[in-house]
Amino acid sequence: MKRQVIVVGAGPAGATAAFYLARAGIDVMLLDKESWPRDKPCGDGLREPIWSLYRDMGVWEEVLQYSTPSTGVLLGAPNQTFIKLYSEMAPLCGPRKIIDHIVAKAAEREGAEFIQNFEVTALIIKRGSVKGVVGVYRGQPARIEADVVVVADGSHSRLSHQLGLFNEDPDLVFYGARGYFEDIGEMTDLTEFFYNDIFYPTGYMWVFPMSGTKGNVGAFITEGALQRSGMRLEDLFDWWRDNTALGNKRLRNARLLGEIKGWRLPACREPWDNYAAGALVAGDAGNMIEAAFGGGQDLAMLAGKDAAETIIEAREIGDYSAETLSRYKKKLIDSQKGIYDIFNLGREYALTEPDDLNELVRIFKDKAESEKIPLENVLADWVMLKMQKMS
Repeated sequence: MKRQVIVVGAGPAGATAAFYLARAGIDVMLLDKESWPRDKPCGDGLREPIWSLYRDMGVWEEVLQYSTPSTGVLLGAPNQTFIKLYSEMAPLCGPRKIIDHIVAKAAEREGAEFIQNFEVTALIIKRGSVKGVVGVYRGQPARIEADVVVVADGSHSRLSHQLGLFNEDPDLVFYGARGYFEDIGEMTDLTEFFYNDIFYPTGYMWVFPMSGTKGNVGAFITEGALQRSGMRLEDLFDWWRDNTALGNKRLRNARLLGEIKGWRLPACREPWDNYAAGALVAGDAGNMIEAAFGGGQDLAMLAGKDAAETIIEAREIGDYSAETLSRYKKKLIDSQKGIYDIFNLGREYALTEPDDLNELVRIFKDKAESEKIPLENVLADWVMLKMQKMS
């Protein structure tokens, strides 16, 4: 069997790539090893950079139907002070099991052939160029050739490893854990981030609102910090409840719904060479998570669209060489570098040393909360202040 394009992985990156390829009239097959809808442990935050994509894909109203808006951000500092900041760009909270399925169905409606329960085990490589995939489908070996493959098979990507593109920088590997809780105490309509010394650098507990009493609660922590803590991911929830005033307020009487699920979060600080002859890599498989808050869904979808545009251009000239597909990196830089730069500044100047966030809250809390100063303005003012002190 031969197809023009194979996309491996129907998460945000893969489904978005398949959608835009199908829209361009390209023959695209979208493969995923799971049965859909499938759960994806995540904070469920849907950030502003992809709202326009949801609109363009015709799913914005459906996304809103299953999402809870927030009015801003609460930052809880290590010394147990906190600041509430308004933002018109505050994330929605939409369960990934639902939202990812909405995007995958949009790709299918647009014309992509969506095959579930197909586990891709390796890329077909001929004369140094990717020419398709092999795997297992319904218990039987399967082989599908293609002009080009989009690799979007997640944070443990065996295909990215095969291409030599997988990054395992210990400073940029995080772990996350998520649980849905009912009867959360003093719930707000803000997306909440609670920092503590044992989580640094950049790690935190989060609470994202889903109703007046229900929320997505999670932990985000570097591999090194988790090892130093001597705890398992799931232990962090009880530790936060029992050892911090803010954690006790939120979880003292809260009930876990279902189970806590954990996952690996490979991050980066800027777009890099996620291409090879006959292949492009997107999403978690390409380490595209930002290294401050650990968000990756928006960056994955932007990358999926960039991958599709690169393939469309390559198909026009019939050339899928690494040189031609290197246009992908430029597109990633154009669409994403500004996003990474902002988060890198946040990580460096506010989220690497505990005293930085303590000081930010002390300086800005009263004025910011009384005058409703937007989150973006406060963070920009704080970064400028820190840079001036260091110069």
